Amino acid sequence: MDASSRPILVALGSEARALRLIQAASRMARERGAPWIAAHVRTTAGPAAEDEEQAQVWLQEAQRLGAEVRVVRAPTLAQGLADLARTSHAQALILGRSRDRWPWARLGHATADELQRRGLDARLEVLDDPPGALSERAPGTSFGATVGTFLVLGACTGLAWLVPREGNLSLVLPIYLLGVAVIAHRWGQGLGVLASALSALLYNFLLETPRFSQATGHWPNLLFFLAMLLAAQLVMGLLRRLRHQAREVQRREVHTASLYLLGRALARSRTPEEVATAAAEHIGRAFKATAWLLLPEGDAWRSLPTPVEDPALPAPSELGPGLEIGDREGDPLEPLPRGGAFYLSLTGTDRSEGVLRILPREPGGLPPRTWELLKAFAAQIALALERLRWLEEARRAQVERETERLRSTLLGAIGHDLRTPLAAIHGAAGTLLLPGDLTEATRRDLLAMIQDESERLAHLLGNLLDLTRLESGVLQVQKEWQPLEEVVGAALGRLERREGAVPVRVDLPPDLPLVPLDAALMEQVLINLLANARRHAPGRDADLRAWTEPGRLCLEVADRGPGVPEAFLERIFDKFFRLSEAGEGGVGLGLAICRAIVQAHGGEIRAEARPGGGTAFRIGLPLPGDPPSLPEGAP
Repeated sequence: MDASSRPILVALGSEARALRLIQAASRMARERGAPWIAAHVRTTAGPAAEDEEQAQVWLQEAQRLGAEVRVVRAPTLAQGLADLARTSHAQALILGRSRDRWPWARLGHATADELQRRGLDARLEVLDDPPGALSERAPGTSFGATVGTFLVLGACTGLAWLVPREGNLSLVLPIYLLGVAVIAHRWGQGLGVLASALSALLYNFLLETPRFSQATGHWPNLLFFLAMLLAAQLVMGLLRRLRHQAREVQRREVHTASLYLLGRALARSRTPEEVATAAAEHIGRAFKATAWLLLPEGDAWRSLPTPVEDPALPAPSELGPGLEIGDREGDPLEPLPRGGAFYLSLTGTDRSEGVLRILPREPGGLPPRTWELLKAFAAQIALALERLRWLEEARRAQVERETERLRSTLLGAIGHDLRTPLAAIHGAAGTLLLPGDLTEATRRDLLAMIQDESERLAHLLGNLLDLTRLESGVLQVQKEWQPLEEVVGAALGRLERREGAVPVRVDLPPDLPLVPLDAALMEQVLINLLANARRHAPGRDADLRAWTEPGRLCLEVADRGPGVPEAFLERIFDKFFRLSEAGEGGVGLGLAICRAIVQAHGGEIRAEARPGGGTAFRIGLPLPGDPPSLPEGAP
């Protein structure tokens, strides 16, 4: 088999280092032009369920980057990897070195040695974790620490020499125990072990001096002393581990609280600018750094919340691929450093939303212990940006659906209501053009029909134009303080001239104040409501009344028609909506125009079922401040 066609095998577990192994295998496969396999071995002593779930996450990530995924069962990890390497004819096998505390459980030693003994034809690559990654450094054995150790032991020996001459060595042991504990706590376990050995030698020296020559049981005392020192070492090691775990718990509590505060702030954000402001505030507080969101716009970045004034800022085409696992160089779990700043990809569920740029305000950059929280921050920010994008897409889709629905409704309604008058006009005009003499009465009837249907068309098109201008904001409301009686009278006069006598009972109190309104538009509202009442309750009087409430004027037009079902009291104000039992009439624009005009005045209109039958339309108009008083002698 050709070497280039032999795959590269990488063993994945549930640990976080699996992402580094995926990075190394992907790069090696790309450099050699070979396929690669991501394998997970399930042994008889299977791991916990959460470990299996995490291993599946790493396998899915490897599959996303082009790997073939294999899950095998075997008695031991070494046997499973050896069998898979032989059957797949792998040219290289990549392993990670375990960070387990027990030497015999280290994958990078035991498993690699076992695979070497099995004589595999594949090259073994054992990858170590980067130094200091996500862990606290143990205290180093520097020259100063060594000098300090000897000084502490010297002080302990001096105190032991002051023990009374009776040879009471029970006082010597606590002195050295205290010294060893101080050394192990201050400079680490390595120097603590050295201090224990030196303390045993010094203790032995004290036993051999003439001053303590009466001491009996020399060697048992020495062994007991050494055992106590080692016990002190063990206790200090346990205390250090507990202290480290307590610090880790505290750090995670702080991380949880920081993530909660960031998530709450992002949940309230409605724009990318607000997301960037919240992210910059919380990152600055948690990491002592300045943060920006970089959103790609063509060949440049749009930086939020403030522009980035850095000529060395990488372009999207340069920075984007470098953040992808499998393409970037270095540790994939580490933020990408560029020119003193650090970059993290804001990757959502389906694509990258942008890049998070971090500029530390303190020397030393971002310590490894902050990477975990920073990546969690980046994930929260990416989800917030993705949520806003989905909301915007949903809003556009809803607008498109509503536009299409209105277009279909408009075409259906206009098509029906235009065809009827046009057919009448066409028929009347054709009759007038027929040869032969028509009587004067017939000719006048035909011309009157043409005139009426033309007015009907003009009224329909006028309603469409008015509604479009109102909703688009082209038609501005010109408010002036007006007496309501004049507006009502003008509306009744126009309706009477157009449709004849109007049966309506008007109840307007004489002390009504002036109202700020556009007289022409409010006349149109009253005409539409009264015409609607006349159409649905022919031969019955409509009621028009007004009254005042604190801060507003109320106006009501009520009829005694069949009424509107409760389920449709809101929908009758929609464009082109008509009740099925409405019969012949308009196209459903009259009430929509009324609502648009009233809302343009800052008021509200609603329909209510009238006791005893019928429908009442109530309008509420705001009364800002005190109206000007009418001049004396005004009607």
